[in-house]
Amino acid sequence: MLDKTANAVRSVDVKTVKRWLDRHEILLVDVREAAEFEAEHIPGALLLPLSSFDPETFPVLPGRRVVLHCAVGRRSEAAGKMLLREGHLEVMHMAGGLQAWKEAGFPVEEAPEPAPGSAEATPAFLCPAPGRVLADEYLGPLGISPAQLAGRIGVSEKTLAGLIAGEVPVDAEMSLRLARYFSTAGDFWMRLQMEHDLERTRHRLGERIRREIRPRASGG
Repeated sequence: MLDKTANAVRSVDVKTVKRWLDRHEILLVDVREAAEFEAEHIPGALLLPLSSFDPETFPVLPGRRVVLHCAVGRRSEAAGKMLLREGHLEVMHMAGGLQAWKEAGFPVEEAPEPAPGSAEATPAFLCPAPGRVLADEYLGPLGISPAQLAGRIGVSEKTLAGLIAGEVPVDAEMSLRLARYFSTAGDFWMRLQMEHDLERTRHRLGERIRREIRPRASGG
């Protein structure tokens, strides 16, 4: 059950988390590091390592609660406290972490033995590339092919293919062309690109930037 202690990270037991997850009511965020996640993780969990965790830009998903978890509950509680200090409400973490989850007999996904010379898998992210959103949430559901869209918005098929593959970023012109065709806000596609770029840069360099730069408000 939920811990009702005010101004504290709410602790949720694994059975409750499993029920919520099965009902698609929550986003489960794993704050362990990438190597731990790759070794084993809860199906459906997304990875936001504590080493690059940035509470200032932590996503808020309307209609879906977020539950943090780690190996035994310490890191997820620490991440939760960071979110509370940043002003987030209803911050929750899974008591006992992955260890309690496995002790309850709930499933985990384990990584297969990597093939020699294979690249290390990358963590899951919350902010997909605009091309992925375009393909999964617009082209697929609407039955529009990339070639058809390219002709309708006045760009080359090569450019659109690069966008969908994540090789070509959305610029102001592309954002306006897509916005005109799909009747979205003019900056919608650029904001997707910005959030995507920020998340990946934060994952790579966030901890280094935190160490190197002291906020001016703290007297730096």
